[in-house]
Amino acid sequence: MFQNFGLKPAVRGGAVLGAGARRRRREFLDFVIDDRPLLSLFDGEDVVSALATDLPPRALSGEVDRLLLRGPSSLPDGRQVLYCCPECGDLGCGAITAMIIQQDDCIIWRDFRWQDSQDQELESYPGVGPFRFSADEYRNALEHAATQSW
Repeated sequence: MFQNFGLKPAVRGGAVLGAGARRRRREFLDFVIDDRPLLSLFDGEDVVSALATDLPPRALSGEVDRLLLRGPSSLPDGRQVLYCCPECGDLGCGAITAMIIQQDDCIIWRDFRWQDSQDQELESYPGVGPFRFSADEYRNALEHAATQSW
């Protein structure tokens, strides 16, 4: 049985925090599973998806290719970054990652973790996933995202 997979525009609001500090506004595509934003399952983590819509087209296409398993993972353990720091996108700030595998006509997201650049798994999300998607639906949604002008 497959879950539905899609993408939906989302916004992390900007703000002035005081003492000259600012919280950056970021627009991104959130992953939607069975009509529910995946980010809603991570208890208010302040992150944005790797599909930030202000990325240059080539960088966005690279992120799509990575999620489609057409390119190498940015992590040495083969996990994929789903959500990252909204300010800088750097793994040093921490990221929500998952294992993404393909089995025949099925894409599986499993083993969700909070990781940082030290390759430390700081927290797991045992109540999240695994999710199984039709490979065709998954591919179509991501390829469509790569061709849009956001």
